[in-house]
Amino acid sequence: MSSPGSLRDYVAKPQDFFALSDEELLLLIHSQFEPELNRLKCAYSVGGRCDTKPSSKSPSVILYGRDYDEVNRTLTGLLTLKWIYTNRYDLLVANQDEALRLSRESFDWMHDFYQKFVTIPDELFALITSIVVNDIGKDENLASDYEKKTGENIAGLNHDMILLKAVKAGLIGCMDLLPQDYRDDLIRGMELGAEFNFGQLAQAENAPACLVGLAKMRGHSRSFRLRFEEQLLDIAGAAGHLDWAGAKKLTQSNFDAYRTVYDVGMGIIDGLSLRAGYDLVLQRRLDLLREKGFGPLDLKDADDRALARILCMSSVADRSTAELYNRVWTSLDDDVRGALRISLNIDGSVAEPAVQVTYIPALITQAVDIKGPGNTESKERALRSALRYLCRVMSAPGKPSGPASVIERNVFAILKGVVQSPQFREDPTILETATIPVSLVALMESN
Repeated sequence: MSSPGSLRDYVAKPQDFFALSDEELLLLIHSQFEPELNRLKCAYSVGGRCDTKPSSKSPSVILYGRDYDEVNRTLTGLLTLKWIYTNRYDLLVANQDEALRLSRESFDWMHDFYQKFVTIPDELFALITSIVVNDIGKDENLASDYEKKTGENIAGLNHDMILLKAVKAGLIGCMDLLPQDYRDDLIRGMELGAEFNFGQLAQAENAPACLVGLAKMRGHSRSFRLRFEEQLLDIAGAAGHLDWAGAKKLTQSNFDAYRTVYDVGMGIIDGLSLRAGYDLVLQRRLDLLREKGFGPLDLKDADDRALARILCMSSVADRSTAELYNRVWTSLDDDVRGALRISLNIDGSVAEPAVQVTYIPALITQAVDIKGPGNTESKERALRSALRYLCRVMSAPGKPSGPASVIERNVFAILKGVVQSPQFREDPTILETATIPVSLVALMESN
């Protein structure tokens, strides 16, 4: 193989960059970002299993001779960009389940969307940089290096915040190779990522007040667009440690959710209120269900809006499941339903904080297990117990000190310890008396 030019040379002619073979492209990225990829080799991984891995070499095997999960995830996302640019729909959806498969129409939207911007050399270089550095905060050594330099222990922060602090401390050398305006764009995107989670909005898991980060992007639409471009490719590579021969997680439902978040973000940047932006997510879900024959629900009605949030949290996408949720919702005791109606309609302020129940989408969907064993009655029973528990978590008194506008209560431990236990299948009511998680500040109102 002939020695390629530098990455800077190639991004000046995107058609040449994307014409490289996968191996040539990966080696070029490695030559530009070796320190950053070394950090990904040390990053913690979500793990998982796959009984039928691709027969082709993984990206990290090509580069290092062995598998590193986060290297594979990151570089599968980057290869997805190549498949989008070169119009290889067949490769992108190769191993997606037919029922979940990304549509050709959605792929064409992505192709046109990325094509408009990756032809700008500085933007393509910035996007590649953003893809490579996105998860290096998962390397525990980065927090240690930061503490050595600044004296501040940040090991307990989330990986997005660790990355942001490391970049601002000058620990991520590749960021200094960007033009100043694009470097600023990526940092703004990292600041947004440290306080705003695309997936939580897509599932209505957070509260309207959490969208304040999007309002801070007003006047910086390119920065938000770059963040969206990177996040969509992050989803594309999410299963890249198990299957690097396609974008297994970039399914139609995930694309729809992230496309909606993009529209919400651009709407808020253009002046839409936080509540109106949030309700766009709910309305898209209701529109989908109405096309399937369910509804309609009215977001101006507090009871309907509360149910819409629950449908969104559970990613309900078919009529029969929506009707099951509606039956359970209307059968709840008046005090439970009334309390949820209030809690699920609080936007979030210091005077009236909203409660963000982190991991509640996973808890509800795993409790109901709509595609799993059991009859309709057992699934309704499980959902009823999940909603009663949600009511307790959202209505519990007490809040952390400080001017919190959103309080977080994380139910991950309950998901693992109760919902995933054999006892829950036998008696879902055990969830109703599960522990209320500690209250943490999810969003502090700034002056």
